[in-house]
Amino acid sequence: MIKAYLFNTLFLLLAITSCKSSKERNLNSQLETINSDCPSDGKCSFEVLKNKSLQIKQDDFGALYPVLEEGISHVIKFEYQRDEIENTQDGHYSELIYVELPQNMQSIQLINDDLSTVKVLFARLCFCRGQTGYYKVTKGQLEITKNEDDTYNFMLQFQIDEVPQIITLIEASFRL
Repeated sequence: MIKAYLFNTLFLLLAITSCKSSKERNLNSQLETINSDCPSDGKCSFEVLKNKSLQIKQDDFGALYPVLEEGISHVIKFEYQRDEIENTQDGHYSELIYVELPQNMQSIQLINDDLSTVKVLFARLCFCRGQTGYYKVTKGQLEITKNEDDTYNFMLQFQIDEVPQIITLIEASFRL
């Protein structure tokens, strides 16, 4: 009898906790909306990482990699994950884009080399010999505008010459 009571109590607590998490996720998803098309063969996500800074480091072989640390900036993280191809090994493919934004941002308009002022980093992660890794974005256009309701419109159109890419345009809305 006591075991059944403890089990029911534990189950109820887990159910309440999971409902709360679901509601919090729904609230966040209302504040971060992807307006551009995502390829039909995968999933896209857009996330604002508040009070973070993006450090772009280099390993012993000269390859870049990101490190997110606590900071006073905000980091935008966009991810495209292609659906894995069935019955294949190493079929994972994803593209990530990181953009570090200043804390008190109002509006931003940057083109090409000026993108380095906000640290724009692209990643192609796959089993693609010689065509995977992280790359600084130096060709493209970034526009962020602040709306009257304290939301932001985000638009990044970019090109990477080092490796093939699928995502070339990201349009989203978010709130800080």
